[in-house]
Amino acid sequence: MANEAYYSEEHFRQQRRILDNGDPRALICFCVDVSGSMSTYWIQEGGLRKTLGSGARDGENTSFFNLKDIRPGYKYYKKIDKLNEALSTLLRELKNDKELRSKVAVSIVTYSEYARVKYDFLDSEYLDVDSCMCHVEKDRTSMGDGLRTSLAQIDEMQNRLQEAGNDSYTPILVFMTDGTPTDDPSREFDVIRQRVESEQLFVFPLGIGESADMARLRNMYPFGKIPPDFSRRYCMVDPDDYRNIFNEIKSHVREKQRVMVSEGNSKQSAPVLDDAQIDNTQSGEDIDLFSFV
Repeated sequence: MANEAYYSEEHFRQQRRILDNGDPRALICFCVDVSGSMSTYWIQEGGLRKTLGSGARDGENTSFFNLKDIRPGYKYYKKIDKLNEALSTLLRELKNDKELRSKVAVSIVTYSEYARVKYDFLDSEYLDVDSCMCHVEKDRTSMGDGLRTSLAQIDEMQNRLQEAGNDSYTPILVFMTDGTPTDDPSREFDVIRQRVESEQLFVFPLGIGESADMARLRNMYPFGKIPPDFSRRYCMVDPDDYRNIFNEIKSHVREKQRVMVSEGNSKQSAPVLDDAQIDNTQSGEDIDLFSFV
């Protein structure tokens, strides 16, 4: 694990403020896949006139193409660009939300070959959103390392809040990936399932692109606690999918924060048991940009 978090003198002052203020905090850790395949393009099905061949990228088969060969009117985007766009929108909304900005502390962990703490926990109102943007790194997907680092971040901040005599809401882990792991994350999945089961963690596992392994991501939930229509709602393919799920996360934070204040407790989303047979395939093409533009 490498720690390259964004730090400044002001950052340390604001972290101190979180502990000294005494108000409870909702902790959100974004765990973001920045493996090489996140630089590939998604293009609406039928949007290409032709491709220039194919090859392996970060364990996935991708096709090469010229941007000029995209048919007019068809949607397309680079995965990392759309993720950053949605993430920055959510962070700016939290930053400007008078109710939530001083109650939601955000951390960002990225992972490819290794996991890195890109941004340590800070109140939303003091975030430098531009510094939170993620960049593609190497062609590996160390999913277990990313999850382990994220859980350690959450645990450390919760411990610091507890030592300072402060309460905290049930923390939230927003996990994002576009492919299959190149390490073995089974132990981390076990820990997450146990925490979700005991209501010590909320988790939003988001699959980026139609090739995301939604069946694997569904295993972050214990039996009986899978959110409704998980494989469709939590698979980010169409541009609107990103906006919709990040709005859901924001609404979740607002709702659970109110529940904590009124009842001192909160619960995971209502369970469903009928998601196992859902077809995870999506329309569209996962395509890489070759050296032609």
